[in-house]
Amino acid sequence: MSVLRYFDVVLVLVAAPIMLLIGVPASGYLVGVASWIILRAAGVAVERYSAAARDPRREVALRLGYLLGRLFALALAVVLVRRADGRDAGLAALVVIVFAFTIQLVLSVLTRPRSR
Repeated sequence: MSVLRYFDVVLVLVAAPIMLLIGVPASGYLVGVASWIILRAAGVAVERYSAAARDPRREVALRLGYLLGRLFALALAVVLVRRADGRDAGLAALVVIVFAFTIQLVLSVLTRPRSR
């Protein structure tokens, strides 16, 4: 189950050599992958911390703050790599992030606990 939980990270890492060989800008791909992995690790820490919170309002505030912060940080990564290395690098970073997010979203829906 834990491999499936982090399948988005595994997929973008396994796809890296193939993408770089077909000519995707390395800076954009690497910035997209690095920002995604760093923010996924931060998300795991936030989930553990918020699960230990006794106050439901605090738990919701922590999770919402992380979600908004993650959105801002990922957008900032795309903008910065585009300014530094051009449109193609920014597009590569954006595609990596959107692809990884889509995989994570689908897997979270498939693996969420179901009530009876």
